[in-house]
Amino acid sequence: MTSLNTDAQPDVHLNTNTNTLKTSRPAEPSRQSGVKAEATTSHPNSSSTKDFPIVGIGASAGGLRALEDFFDNLPYDGGAAYVVVQHLSPDFKSLMKELLTHRTEMAIRRVTNGMKVEPDTVFLIPPGQNLILQNGELRLTAQDRDSGHQAHFPIDLFFHSLAQECQERAMGIVLSGTGSDGTRGIQTIAEMGGIVMVQTPETAEFDGMPLSAIATSLADLILPAKELATTAYQLITSPQQREELQQNAASKSQLQRIIAILERYENIDFTNYKSTTVKRRINRRCMIAGYPDLDSYIQKLESSTEERGHLRNDMLITVTHFFRDPSAWRYLKTQALPKIIERASAGNKTIRVWVTACATGEEAYSVAILLRELLGDNADGIEVKIFATDIDPLALAKASSGVFSEATLRNLSHEQIERFFTPKDGNFEVTKALREMIIFANHNLTKDAGFTQIDLASCRNVLIYMQPELQQQVLRSLHFSLKKDSYLFLGESENLGDLQPEFTVKQQTWKIYQKLRDVRLPLISGQLLQAKANQMRMKTKLPPPKEPRFDPLLADAFEALLKGRQATCFLVDRDNKLLHLCGDTLQLLRLASGKASQDVLRLLPS
Repeated sequence: MTSLNTDAQPDVHLNTNTNTLKTSRPAEPSRQSGVKAEATTSHPNSSSTKDFPIVGIGASAGGLRALEDFFDNLPYDGGAAYVVVQHLSPDFKSLMKELLTHRTEMAIRRVTNGMKVEPDTVFLIPPGQNLILQNGELRLTAQDRDSGHQAHFPIDLFFHSLAQECQERAMGIVLSGTGSDGTRGIQTIAEMGGIVMVQTPETAEFDGMPLSAIATSLADLILPAKELATTAYQLITSPQQREELQQNAASKSQLQRIIAILERYENIDFTNYKSTTVKRRINRRCMIAGYPDLDSYIQKLESSTEERGHLRNDMLITVTHFFRDPSAWRYLKTQALPKIIERASAGNKTIRVWVTACATGEEAYSVAILLRELLGDNADGIEVKIFATDIDPLALAKASSGVFSEATLRNLSHEQIERFFTPKDGNFEVTKALREMIIFANHNLTKDAGFTQIDLASCRNVLIYMQPELQQQVLRSLHFSLKKDSYLFLGESENLGDLQPEFTVKQQTWKIYQKLRDVRLPLISGQLLQAKANQMRMKTKLPPPKEPRFDPLLADAFEALLKGRQATCFLVDRDNKLLHLCGDTLQLLRLASGKASQDVLRLLPS
């Protein structure tokens, strides 16, 4: 079994020739990486962390050279605080403060417990300590090597606290190092709307940490250390873009234009998503891409397939963990899943689970692990089908591969890792038995028909991004998918709204509900939700999406397959629009007089 420990590195700078250190003031940053905003030297002089950015920098083996390159190229007056979290062995004295003094004119301070964070200052973690940011202060706790994995990932620990404290103002930078520390932390930063930057692996002395961070697909910028410095400075000191990011200043017309562009080219409609969330993501991407205003960014979106892809991925937040919120999973393991297994044992010997918005698959595999553990010797007697769906093909591809980094498995026990994973090229791959329990599929939760006869449906941290009308449409669809007495698992900040009477609360804190009755609720009219998109398309003067095309070869293939079988087969698109009819031996279609409709639901008997 490959160890999941990330060894602390002795302070490698002890063997550095200090004759090579520079004493000159760092040069002003040059334009690069497409960052177009002009820099300014003014910054607020306040001790409140709400008034200035805080940059977390994680480094391990080989980190000294990267840190020197970074601070060599970082002007001292940007108005941000820099917190360096490095893997330091408690058996070696750290000389990082003395070495970095020659690289920057900023004040450099070794952190003591309760120290206030201040701008234009570099804060260094002491050896043998974990560090978090809390209420504008740096808090230290001694690392306990016998307490589990957490002590071995101080960068993750600080990044997580940084994201919680600063949210979209947080910036996390991963430099050279072995292992995967920082990978989990940047996921929290990305989820909160912060900025993630990673050193290019080719320029790092040890590429383990950069490669692990890049594998999450959450890095906004991947650059050599010296370019990370100049880019960070330009992002920090751009007052116009910082204000736009913080105040969500996108106008209604700009917002409509961008949403219409994404709908046309990326086939994703964000019309009925919460405008504040959409604005924050747009402004964030505009700033990272280096455009001084949204009008110029919109022009880029209209012409650049690559940038549209970046924005699309930024809007589709694909952050998840194994057994996220452990207390919720304990309830599922001890209460909900045993009842589902008991019912399946007495019935059709089948368990069906639907994990919506599965992202990179951790939650789907978490369900599979618990069911395998609970079924034990009865695993072969009950068929388990877990449908894991998402709208993001890149996330689905990673989920389907079943390969995860060591940092990703941190919420699993050693026994679970040994039983359900095998080492593979420095990562861990799920076993064949576990992978065969899950069917990954592309699915738009807001448009596509759901699965049926579901025992447990998970829809976590998705509804919070939607407007109330769309939330209710999704919840009604999930209600239809569930069997009576089956379970619905929502995110901690989500609720049932008008559908509360249709469920009983089984676990209030973690939003686990049980369906009360087997009744089909009327869905909210898709026409109402589509009206906003149509209205926006007219205002933005974009042509409508292309009509779906059906390949004649595919039609011939279906005809050949069904020939002689007396089958009824309708082929429809995601909006239930009838594309092709391969046979109607059951004579289901009903054609009424008046204007013809291609909506298959209108053509079928009620």
